[in-house]
Amino acid sequence: MKKFHNLLPFFSNVSFYLFCFFFLITIFFKLNFLNYELYSQNNSTYLSPAPKNEIYNPNLSFLNSMTRLEKYFLHEVGKKELTQTEAIYFADQLLRERFYHRDIIISVSDNWFLHAFNFLSKNRHTTLYTSSLNLNYILESEHALCNQQALIFQELMKVIGIEYQSVLFSIPRNPTPFGHFASAARVDENWFFIDTNLEPSYQTEDHSILPRLLNGDVELFNSLYPEYTLDSMPIGAISTSSLNKNPAWLGALFQTITSSISNYLWLILFFCYLFFKLLSKRTAVK
Repeated sequence: MKKFHNLLPFFSNVSFYLFCFFFLITIFFKLNFLNYELYSQNNSTYLSPAPKNEIYNPNLSFLNSMTRLEKYFLHEVGKKELTQTEAIYFADQLLRERFYHRDIIISVSDNWFLHAFNFLSKNRHTTLYTSSLNLNYILESEHALCNQQALIFQELMKVIGIEYQSVLFSIPRNPTPFGHFASAARVDENWFFIDTNLEPSYQTEDHSILPRLLNGDVELFNSLYPEYTLDSMPIGAISTSSLNKNPAWLGALFQTITSSISNYLWLILFFCYLFFKLLSKRTAVK
């Protein structure tokens, strides 16, 4: 115990220096002295580029939070007396118009610790960790990537009590593979395929699309995505997952934790410094 007491001044000094260091780092990135543009669109986790002639309506930019988006969505569904199936395709059209295609990256000023972690990882040249999974953060922007739009679409399905799941594309293809993320929503026993991001042209209420894609229907894939035509597609290259679950909850949790570290680590260290300083003084008095 005496040995621990002798170390208290050391712990106090270490806490103080670490507090100063991380406080200065936090201030530095918060003030954004440099113009950080660390990643290009080519480094996105999902490789599909922007669709041609994509829909975008800047008048919907006021839908900049999940609260506002849900309120607007529910109001329109109720006002137009939409059926569940019609509500699915209304959400599809709404998000096509709300976003244009581009990854929304968490800024260094908002989460420098996440960027430091990403830089030290083997995925430093991708946006695997830094592509935002926070729905409100995504909605603050006018653009979003496929998985980001799918997460928001699935949340809209959740608020109106419709089952949903994720649709994952991992198709070998030259010169680059086709990596993509979409959704499906169910009414009765029918699953409807939805892709708000690449905006393929499909007939509404066609519940044959998803099972055909899952069975490797190359002709259907080529008609939906003519810019990525295939000669063949292995079974399993398109799959579903995360029934009625957020497929990215773990990544979102990690981003939340690192954001807290980025913003408040200096404060924790300051309290540690005060604690060890006070403990050291009390020990000295005794």
